[in-house]
Amino acid sequence: METLMTVTRLLESYYAYGLSDPGLARAANEDAISINAAAGLCLLADGMGGHGQGDVASRQVIASVNDLIGRYLPAAAEPFAPSWFERWFKRRDGADRDSLERQLDLLADIIREANRTLYRDNQARGAAEGCGIGTTLVGCRLARGSAKMQVFHVGDSRLYRLRGNALQALTKDHSLYRQWQDTGRTGEAPPANRLYQAIGPKPAIVPDVQLVEFAAGDSFLLCSDGLTGMLEDGEIADLLGGLTPDNLPAKAGALIDAANANGGTDNISVILLCQ
Repeated sequence: METLMTVTRLLESYYAYGLSDPGLARAANEDAISINAAAGLCLLADGMGGHGQGDVASRQVIASVNDLIGRYLPAAAEPFAPSWFERWFKRRDGADRDSLERQLDLLADIIREANRTLYRDNQARGAAEGCGIGTTLVGCRLARGSAKMQVFHVGDSRLYRLRGNALQALTKDHSLYRQWQDTGRTGEAPPANRLYQAIGPKPAIVPDVQLVEFAAGDSFLLCSDGLTGMLEDGEIADLLGGLTPDNLPAKAGALIDAANANGGTDNISVILLCQ
């Protein structure tokens, strides 16, 4: 089992812990996770591409997004300084919005830049359009002194909010199966894991970015489909009941153990956040 060694404090708001496991059917783990305390940032990526190369994609994209956020977004521990942001956003749309909301536009650009980099690498390796290695990405970013969280994703790795006993998915899979569900379930259902959007195979993507308000007692789960493909949402909610900073490692381990007990057919990664 691959694990982050300690529970990490993210600013004054949350404690975070991540755990990743290859599962029972695969020799290699192509998932990657990152908890960046200084940036208030959690990232989880599920690599794809076969021949053991998915891990290259997932780790590269996580490193790239960490680096770009560090360079182009204010540090989460520092007050927001508008100067160059004001000029950048006025060029974009002139909107007078909350600073964290306005940062979503740049955050989407950062994810698109990570995609362009991996796409160019695929082309340099001779991959055909739409092929080559790729990865999903789901992440969240906290800001000091704010009860809001920036959430972003590409692909079918998910972010859930646990409020009381209710588990709610805050992201929507970029999968053909989800499209089929949303458009009336006409015809035969496509495979659940067939994505129409991921980072790397194509030159352009449209990341989903949003600002989520959290309340006292809210907890969050980021996970790869190695978890959600093995467990129903109700089972996940039951396992997360009573989540505290002290039991984060045990709860993360329980999720992975349950996914493996149900087959463990894919790599399984989770990041848990609680107050």
